Amino acid sequence: MSNPIKFRYIELGHLSSRGGALRFFLLANDIPYEETIVSFAPEAWAVEKKRLIESGENPCGSVPVVYLENNVQLSQHMAICRYVARTHQVDSGDALKDCFQDIVADEQQGFRDLWVQKFLGTEEERAEYRKHALPEHLKKFEALYQKYKTADPYLSTSPAGNPLWGDSAMFALLYDHMETGYFTEDGLKEYPSLSALYKAYVAIPAVAGWIEEKKSSK
Repeated sequence: MSNPIKFRYIELGHLSSRGGALRFFLLANDIPYEETIVSFAPEAWAVEKKRLIESGENPCGSVPVVYLENNVQLSQHMAICRYVARTHQVDSGDALKDCFQDIVADEQQGFRDLWVQKFLGTEEERAEYRKHALPEHLKKFEALYQKYKTADPYLSTSPAGNPLWGDSAMFALLYDHMETGYFTEDGLKEYPSLSALYKAYVAIPAVAGWIEEKKSSK
């Protein structure tokens, strides 16, 4: 068995966010990991962010950060996922299919940024997002999945048939929307490709186990 992936992320309870997309990718592909959790309380996070920058671990001051041998640190969750895929042989083995993963992985980051912004905003901003921007984004990603998926319900899979980084990022984003009350699993049925992705991914035993553990500790 390979050495576990060691990474640092913030405490978000049952939510996933960017570090969660990495975590779900590792869980779905049975890649061992060790996670150091740091507080996201404002004062504690300010101290941690300053430490990340001043230590040089991540000049951008963000997490997740992955720690490799020889004092090498990696940041940016999708870049990390791509690195892990290559080093653990869990890409699709096909450059075009991997590109389909990249298309969704890159495109979803703007969607996630908007969700964070509205989640931390006012009730009026959240209501406006729910009414207009959210269905527009879901419609767009439904179309992307209908265009690019090659291993229904996934865009593509590893040689073992497991979902890859773009699917993991999209699942994490759907999961976070569901956990923050923007829609239910039934409400996602209007977008059949996204609904199928969510149902398949949430049923992966390691993923289901992590979710159950976090929800039971709420």
